[in-house]
Amino acid sequence: SVLSIEDDSENPEESVFCQVQSLFGHLMESKLQYYVPENFWKMWNKELYVREQQDAYEFFTSLVDQLDEHLKKIGREQIFKNTFQGIFSDQKICKDCPHRYEREETFMALNLGVTSCQSLEISLDQFVRGEVLDGSNAYYCEKCKEKRTTVKRTCIKSLPSVLVIHLMRFGFDWESGRSIKYDEQIRFPWVLNMEPYTVSGMARQDSSADHGESMRGGEPGSGGSPRKKVTISENYELVGVVVHSGQAHAGHYYSFIKDRRGSARGRWYKFNDNVVEEFDMNDETLEYECFGGEYRPKVYDQSNPYPDVRRRYWNAYMLFYQRISDQNSPVLPKKSRVSIMRQEAEDLSLSAPSSPEISPQSSPRPPRANNDRLTLLTRLVKKGEKKGLFVEKMPARIYQMVRDENLKFMKNRDVYNGDYFNFTLSLASVNATKLKHPFYQAMAKASLQLAVQFLFHTYMRTKKKLRVDTEEWIATVEVLLSKSSEACQWMVQYLVAPEGREIINVREVRVVVATVLEKTLESALFFQDPGLDCLLDMLLSLLDKDVPDNCKNCSQYFSLFSNFAQRHRRWSSAQAREFLHLHNTLALIVLHTDLTSQRTEPPGVYKQPPSGLAAPASTLLSLHPDINNLLLQTDGQSYLMEVMFAMRELSGPLSFLIEMITYCSFCNEPFSLGVMQLLKNHLETAPPHELKNVFQMLLEILMVEDPLQSQRLKYAFESEKGLLALMHQSNNVDSSRCYQCVKFLVTLAQKCAPAKDYFKELSGHWSWAMSEHYWTPQSNVSNETSTAKTFQRTISAQDTLAYATALLNEKEQSGSKREREIEVPQIC
Repeated sequence: SVLSIEDDSENPEESVFCQVQSLFGHLMESKLQYYVPENFWKMWNKELYVREQQDAYEFFTSLVDQLDEHLKKIGREQIFKNTFQGIFSDQKICKDCPHRYEREETFMALNLGVTSCQSLEISLDQFVRGEVLDGSNAYYCEKCKEKRTTVKRTCIKSLPSVLVIHLMRFGFDWESGRSIKYDEQIRFPWVLNMEPYTVSGMARQDSSADHGESMRGGEPGSGGSPRKKVTISENYELVGVVVHSGQAHAGHYYSFIKDRRGSARGRWYKFNDNVVEEFDMNDETLEYECFGGEYRPKVYDQSNPYPDVRRRYWNAYMLFYQRISDQNSPVLPKKSRVSIMRQEAEDLSLSAPSSPEISPQSSPRPPRANNDRLTLLTRLVKKGEKKGLFVEKMPARIYQMVRDENLKFMKNRDVYNGDYFNFTLSLASVNATKLKHPFYQAMAKASLQLAVQFLFHTYMRTKKKLRVDTEEWIATVEVLLSKSSEACQWMVQYLVAPEGREIINVREVRVVVATVLEKTLESALFFQDPGLDCLLDMLLSLLDKDVPDNCKNCSQYFSLFSNFAQRHRRWSSAQAREFLHLHNTLALIVLHTDLTSQRTEPPGVYKQPPSGLAAPASTLLSLHPDINNLLLQTDGQSYLMEVMFAMRELSGPLSFLIEMITYCSFCNEPFSLGVMQLLKNHLETAPPHELKNVFQMLLEILMVEDPLQSQRLKYAFESEKGLLALMHQSNNVDSSRCYQCVKFLVTLAQKCAPAKDYFKELSGHWSWAMSEHYWTPQSNVSNETSTAKTFQRTISAQDTLAYATALLNEKEQSGSKREREIEVPQIC
């Protein structure tokens, strides 16, 4: 057998024969469901595309030739040649003289046509059918020195142990210039009698035809040769079928193989890629799966009254027949060197003079009993070797390779298991709640080490269907990090270490890792861990190369920093609601402070906006340095952000905050533009139902009359991320936000004359929003309080539409009036 041969050549792994041995070894001993022969594919000179259709017969002949050539090279018997090779006889039989000419040719498979052949026997008859050469095409007999009428034919002189039949189903249409496949039906038997197609069989048929008349006349002894008896050795049994499913340019191969030895002898199996399953092969399934031709589907189409006849695009392409006598006495594999050495040693022991079978001299009784036992043991060993019991199954290196893969598979099978995952989760979380234990810090650290190592090295590397407890794992890690400073310190050091960093290609895994990193950063910040800066530096260093190289997968990387920054606002929304009076107190202090020194523009004819204080202070306080730094300088952004959040989240009276902002904006360009930039950011990112107070503050700022009013209007509407751009951006995805921008524009135009004139000049940029195409049917849901992103056409919205339309009409009327005034002088 192939596996019993030891290859002593240099670098045997680089040969096709070694890879075939590895393939057979894995199929025999591997515990895996299937084996992927990647190294075998690499042995071919050109790259093998596994998804591109290849010809199975060409592959078979090429593989057999390479294997036998390698066996010949290393001085071993050519196994495949002895198994598959037969001999053709190319005969030329002269009719007018007794001379015959014969030329032998070897073959590895019979190439038979399928067109106009309903069965395999008919195709074989056409294969051996002779051709008469006569007339001008007569054959020149070298012995008679003249042309003779001759029968030229090809038949089989020697049959192999395993007969391979190639059904030529592929051809080429020269008229259309394309490859075609012949799906005609061709039937083949379970047992094939090859005797009629051999040299002796053809000779018997010729003799019967020449002497048929005399034999019918009752002269059996007249010159005719007796009919040759068909022996069982010329009968072949079907043991394998290679099926092609598809068309000439695309398809798929799979096979049916009969088990000829072992406990499953006689059973058929279907080999289809990585699936091997037992198959009930009988007359009906053989015809359906392998014969080809036409068939009628069982599904009845009521719309088509005619019977539906379809052609099977799956049919047999290669047939494997084994000589029946060879199955009863299979060829034994060659003995290995160990077996040969064992047999030589036993032969030497049997040839010793002390053996009672060799030496007739008498000897004491006890030694003879021992020698009799040795003789029986020797005979048992020889009998076992004849049956192949003591021959190595495969070379040691291949057996070791398969054994290592089996061990790895069994380990992975037990590790990547749902029960093992649940056990590990329970073990990692068992110490999470034991906060009062005296050794809690060490216990939490050990639990975190187990959890993190299992998460990163096992849990995240398995299939998605096993990752069902991700939230529980994250919760366990979060508890251990937040309750133990030692566990947090170890985690930071573990993440900072350069070893084991990998690029994660699965989005779900990246989300989990980013969440674990976020929990680690929060805990490290809480415990003031000294390694926090190193961890942040490590994460930021990825911006140099890793993030640009994997920009398509960097969303979770940036979301980590975004979430970490947003989570560390000083107060939560619930806490900020308690600070209304604090904000009002700070606003009153600012309103009683003289800010004249901070003005960047002279007020001119404009006056300070009126204050809503019940008793305006007659004497203003001087500007305190803390107020200057907290509100009017660069550091004031943090306080102003809290003011913006208060405008969104607080539900009480906010008039003092609005007056404070307008008071500081008067004739102060940097402050005005800074506040408006913060307002635009909140208008873009805040939920639509939280924008009412934000729009109110922006309205009051834009209504401040000073030399900067027109500049504020342009900055609010025409600058980058201005309201006009926000309207276009949110029109399709967030129509409620777009409507609130339109309503703000209309309200500002009603209350502010400069803004109204500005909007008239800018009407071409916002008139599209007045089209009925953007307005939904009437609704009673308020757009300012609804959490939905879709626009609701309320009564207020209809009023807004009416005023905006009137504003546009007023613009058109004024424009036409100016045109008439310009045209009058021209007419005169």
